[in-house]
Amino acid sequence: MMSTAFEYINPEYLDLMTEGDVSTKKVILEMLFEELPAELTKMRDLINSGDWETLWQVSHKMKSTLPFVGNEEMIASNIQIEQKAKAEVAPESIDILLDKLEELCPKALAELREIHQSL
Repeated sequence: MMSTAFEYINPEYLDLMTEGDVSTKKVILEMLFEELPAELTKMRDLINSGDWETLWQVSHKMKSTLPFVGNEEMIASNIQIEQKAKAEVAPESIDILLDKLEELCPKALAELREIHQSL
């Protein structure tokens, strides 16, 4: 367990779900490094094209991924995106929520890389 204080992540869920297994933690972190930027890019494309059904599906899938990051603001923004996409309402507010995810993601990933490098 690291004693580092993080600003953008909370590794408790990651630690809990990996039960201290270093190789499992590495696999999950590497998945996050690959998937999160790709999923956010996909979400941006879906917003731009107005494909609310697929946006809802991608956002729904992200609900199980984001707890590993442990950023409550990212989790809350994604939940709101999912709800709005499912209801097909307020595209401008979805855009603002995705802006927040895109702003926080690189910062969170940088801190997750610190954990990865320490393993």
